[in-house]
Amino acid sequence: MAVTSPGKALRAVFESEKTSILPFAALPVHAQMAQAAGYDAFEVSGGMSAWWAEGASDTGWLTLTEVVAHAKRVARSVDIPVYCDADTGFGPSPLNVQRTVAEFIDAGVAGIHIEDQREPKKSGGETGIELVSDAEAIGRLNAAVEARDKYDKDFVIVARTDGYGAAGGGVEEAIRRAQLYRAETDIDYIFFEGFHTWEQTELALKETAGVNYANGISLIGRRTVAEMTAVGQAIMPTPFAVPGIHEVWRLLTDMKESGEATPFAEYLDRMNAERDTKYDVGWGAKWGLPLMADVRELEEKFLPEELRRDYENSVNVGDRNVS
Repeated sequence: MAVTSPGKALRAVFESEKTSILPFAALPVHAQMAQAAGYDAFEVSGGMSAWWAEGASDTGWLTLTEVVAHAKRVARSVDIPVYCDADTGFGPSPLNVQRTVAEFIDAGVAGIHIEDQREPKKSGGETGIELVSDAEAIGRLNAAVEARDKYDKDFVIVARTDGYGAAGGGVEEAIRRAQLYRAETDIDYIFFEGFHTWEQTELALKETAGVNYANGISLIGRRTVAEMTAVGQAIMPTPFAVPGIHEVWRLLTDMKESGEATPFAEYLDRMNAERDTKYDVGWGAKWGLPLMADVRELEEKFLPEELRRDYENSVNVGDRNVS
């Protein structure tokens, strides 16, 4: 059976008949959760990866090699295609951009988006965003496209424009930039960053040829898939792992304020009450590869009997509280 390349699989998600909800987070376990839940692709957030994996803010602090190494760990943890934030292409020259594309392809990633911000970039939705000139943005994208066509024609290149949130920008500038990139480059899709209203999204998608999407924290979950499909929204990245910050912080502050560990015990009791339901995931080890069951199977297959561990006669048999 032919194996679909990551890029082809991601293109199918972008070009499906309906808007695809795209789980958007940072860690391998997040990608594994998305796959286990039945989603067709996963997106690695640059900002969330910086915060969660490296303890850095989304300011362009991390290098290409750090970001790609992280993306590779995510991509190899799942079978679904992984789409990644590639900031501005990690460098001032077309050579840097082409290396960026090659490195992400080598990492097993399905596609990336490259933004038109001036370096050092700013996090989407923040103040202080400035754009490079039209000519520099076009050159950046064309360099990426040339590398795509050289190394893997299925690899997805998305042009992200921050024209809306940049100083002096707005919806008109975002649309102008998108139309320009469509006309002057062979990128695959357009990503409008930072819109505040659904009306802005409708206008931008209507005025821009091709398969595209818009994002902005105030847009997520505000329209149904049917409504998004009707205006041509290709995907809707959704940062489902945000509770992993807010709920953990709530637990930490409750423990500190009480001076006890009892809030954790209360949470554990609530978690264990969901055993044998669709929400039962233990401590997350059920997704980690290789699974503990895989290790046992290999031991029984390849180790002589006298070297095998005893998995049956233990006080931990059947205990999933600390799995």
